[in-house]
Amino acid sequence: MIGDMFDVFFFDLDGVIYIGGETTPGAVSVLDALRSMGKTIRFLTNNPTTRVRIADRLRGHGVAAEMDEIVTSGSATAKYLAGEGIGRAWVIGESGLHKEVELAGILPAGETDCEAVVVGWDDAATLATIRKAASAIRKGARFVATNIDRTFPSPDGPMMAVGALVEAIRIGSGQEPVVVGKPFAPMFREALHSVGVPPQRVVMTGDTPEVDILGAHRAGVTAILMGDAPVPGEGDFRRPDGRIASLPDLLDPAKSVVRWTPPPTE
Repeated sequence: MIGDMFDVFFFDLDGVIYIGGETTPGAVSVLDALRSMGKTIRFLTNNPTTRVRIADRLRGHGVAAEMDEIVTSGSATAKYLAGEGIGRAWVIGESGLHKEVELAGILPAGETDCEAVVVGWDDAATLATIRKAASAIRKGARFVATNIDRTFPSPDGPMMAVGALVEAIRIGSGQEPVVVGKPFAPMFREALHSVGVPPQRVVMTGDTPEVDILGAHRAGVTAILMGDAPVPGEGDFRRPDGRIASLPDLLDPAKSVVRWTPPPTE
């Protein structure tokens, strides 16, 4: 079974562990079983809020989770900024992202004195916010996006996500952002560093081919798609190495997965 094949299990959250206020079928029991087998677990989410808030939400669903098991696009962005020597950042995002950035020792700033414009989700953002952000970037501030997800799953169907705000600022500034979250390298690099094992011993389970599967494969990690999303053909990094209908399939003796091998390059 898949549960025996890997030492470390990375999980997306929205659409895999929970959808809105409901846990997906079997999620709690499967996570408990993997822990009892001695497996290491990490939760990777493009939600740019604090790890504390995510841990509290998981516990509210009955999922045992510690803060150091969680990698958010917010925490990964904060580490990226600190690693790049950014001292002052204008954060366009909710309070959780502000807190993660400040915990990394980066001072808050506005459009006139920032070294970087950091974009997460902000329900209060307006066209004026977008214009000011684009102007700051044109004047030399770094453009950093927590993620570029177009939508996220909800009980009412797909909802607009951070990518819409990032795209508006990209068009206004004429500059491409550095993207930290899935499917880009910084977030997977942080998660792999936290477990201290080679990627060949890790498997990622997600529900979005262009985010979870692509990101895992770029990092050298085997990737499983949960759900019925359409996938591209052979040789495409968005094509999963296996599919499951729900998390209990990870413990089904009849289920297996082919370990990720990058397609040959010409």
